[in-house]
Amino acid sequence: MNEVWEFFQKLFDTADFPPRWHCGFWSQFHGWLYICSDLAIWAAYFAIPIIILKFVAKKYDIRFTRVYFLFASFILACGSTHLLDAIMFWYPYYRINALMRFVTAIVSWITVYNLVKLMPVANTLKSAEEFEKEIERRKTVEEQLRINNKLLTEAQEIAKLGHWQWDVITNKVEWSDMTLKLYGLPPGNREMTYDEYLQKLHPDDREYVNNAVMEGFKTKVFPKFYHRIIWPNGQTKTMLSKGEVILGENGEVVTMIGTVQDITDLIKTEHELLLKTQKLESSNVELQKFASITSHDLREPLRKIMTFGSMLEREAAGKLGEKGEMYLKKVTEASSRMQKLIDSILDFSKLSTDNQEFSRINLNDIVRHVLSDMEVAIDVNKAEINSNQLPEIDGNASQLGQLFQNLLSNAIKFHRKGVAPIITVTGEVITADMLPAEVTQSSLYNFTVVRNPEFNKSERFCKITIQDNGIGFEETYLDKIFLIFQRLHDKSEYEGTGIGLAVVKKVTELHNGFITAKSKVGEGTMFTIILPVVHRHTNSPR
Repeated sequence: MNEVWEFFQKLFDTADFPPRWHCGFWSQFHGWLYICSDLAIWAAYFAIPIIILKFVAKKYDIRFTRVYFLFASFILACGSTHLLDAIMFWYPYYRINALMRFVTAIVSWITVYNLVKLMPVANTLKSAEEFEKEIERRKTVEEQLRINNKLLTEAQEIAKLGHWQWDVITNKVEWSDMTLKLYGLPPGNREMTYDEYLQKLHPDDREYVNNAVMEGFKTKVFPKFYHRIIWPNGQTKTMLSKGEVILGENGEVVTMIGTVQDITDLIKTEHELLLKTQKLESSNVELQKFASITSHDLREPLRKIMTFGSMLEREAAGKLGEKGEMYLKKVTEASSRMQKLIDSILDFSKLSTDNQEFSRINLNDIVRHVLSDMEVAIDVNKAEINSNQLPEIDGNASQLGQLFQNLLSNAIKFHRKGVAPIITVTGEVITADMLPAEVTQSSLYNFTVVRNPEFNKSERFCKITIQDNGIGFEETYLDKIFLIFQRLHDKSEYEGTGIGLAVVKKVTELHNGFITAKSKVGEGTMFTIILPVVHRHTNSPR
């Protein structure tokens, strides 16, 4: 301990040591080489920390500042030992030199400790090459973001859609450039207060909009509402506003965000469509009246032709000769066909304007009534008709009766000569995922019975098949058989008006259903009808 006390007492005492020039045999070259080298090292060691400290002073966001200062202190301490080595050629401050080296050792190890502590963090830092790659990646992302923003802007332009944000706390409403454009305002001032926003609405709609927004504060749900605005040029526009409410920590409304869309053209189109629909409905009513009146006007002279033909047939029996009787028979048959044709046209015209409400119907009852009406035809042709248990569906009983009547009549009428008709009627309930591909992919008409694809599998349908063993037809004529007045066989061979299957297809369409057929000549035909179990215009339970 005494030596330590004596060391610090004689710290600046040089009497115990000779100057370094007098230690050993220094030549002038050797001595000054040593001195100049130490001074050069000290100067460099002195300049390096100054540069480091100036660098740190200019970089406010630089990381690991403490290490920079420690490193500067370490270099400065190392340089001081070289300066003292040079001085000791004249002033032997061995004690100060020893103390300076001790200080340098302490600073060195503090620096080493901090570097070791820093290494795990430093190892996570990216290299210059990695930074370059990151910059390139960010440039790519920014470019993609720029493209996406451009596409979004174009989409907003097409949809006439803008967005807004209202900071309730500061009462600042910020609009996008597209929103300003929708309001007929120049780009630029995108911020305003809520009261300034209300002033930009149609005067008659301001109170309504304000009440709707205030209701959003109460319910914490932003209401969807329509309102009008007036452009600076006086033009009135209709807007649709939607949004969301953002709540704070205490459940209070702090922000509202949303969109505004110009639906002026949409409202105009809907109005025009409504007018056209009303006009079409009016035309359909007039068409039905026309068909009824025309049919009545046609029936009257036709009835006279048939009456006088019958009178002529009775009074001139045996007097007209063979040719005359043949001509009279053709007149009578033509009149009868004309009567059936007029009735069929009238029935078909009524289908397109039948506004009866649908109700729950048991298809078994429909088939039973149809078979009862067809009892004579069934007995005459010795037809065998089999039917399984059919489901209940929503529908129009009268129209579905026409459907079964026409299909079963055709099955009996178009039977093979010498072969009794055998007809099988089946029905089952299926779901949308069980629909045949020919139904979902058919081009016969736009199949729209599946009302909501999201609930595809729960949507239920009634699949009805009517199979016969009749004459059949070439399937290349499938599209033709459902057209009005279209016949595949000569009327002299099979009587009829050519309207029956057109009525069947029309009834199917009125029930939002689908019909198709499969057939082979000489092997019979199978008609398949698919109808929704629940019609969209009824409230029948599923």
